[in-house]
Amino acid sequence: MSLLEIKNCTIRYQNGEPAVSNVSFNVEKGEIVSLVGESGSGKTTLIRAILGILPSGGKVTEGQIILDGTDILKLNDRQMEAVRGNNISMIFQDVGASMDPVKQVKSQYMESILVHERIPRDTCIERAVSMLKRMHLTDTERVMNAYPFELSGGMKQRVGIAMGMTAQPKLLLADEPTSALDVTIQAQVVHEIRELRDKYGATIILVTHNMGVASYLSDKIGVMQKSRMVEFGSRDEIIFHPKEQYTRDLMDAVPKIGGKRFAR
Repeated sequence: MSLLEIKNCTIRYQNGEPAVSNVSFNVEKGEIVSLVGESGSGKTTLIRAILGILPSGGKVTEGQIILDGTDILKLNDRQMEAVRGNNISMIFQDVGASMDPVKQVKSQYMESILVHERIPRDTCIERAVSMLKRMHLTDTERVMNAYPFELSGGMKQRVGIAMGMTAQPKLLLADEPTSALDVTIQAQVVHEIRELRDKYGATIILVTHNMGVASYLSDKIGVMQKSRMVEFGSRDEIIFHPKEQYTRDLMDAVPKIGGKRFAR
């Protein structure tokens, strides 16, 4: 059984035209699946629906979202709150913007853990420090005692990844986690996302407009255009044997060095 099954999913905002139209795909345990496509294609709307955090007016009007055998669209608000953090976590595009500027990282990190489980303060801190180290943030005392504005963009993004993974969720959703970073820090964060899968068996859905990042990270790639999944397949099928012209256009937009396109 797949960890996640999206079946004929259609999402609308205030009964308008579909933002996501009849999309279906599966994610297996331990896979990294990238959703690629231009802005407005429905990628972020889809993963927000998986987490149950669609903006006001957004609704899944058709289909199923099945996580580990349970259709989460049938869960009530309290049941869905238990799913978030424990079973599904999300890394947002700009973690720094979602952090409270007047609270230290330690305080915010502990809140994110304690909202899901009641554990002693010392255990909470130990768990946070351990995950920060996994994200190669070695000066954990300084990071934990810092305010968000005292950390670089790359450090805040790694803190966000650490916070998202602390409960060891079954599924991690990453919404453009590198787009707000410079190229050097992007490479570090991309490496760390892949390391989460390789070392710890994390299952990840990555939203990105960057086909180069998708090509490096993914086991499977889904290509979205104008609310539809126009192509879905293994990384090699999509990168080397695309069927759709739109997919070929995305590949042509990937920077080439020495006449070669970036691919792992």
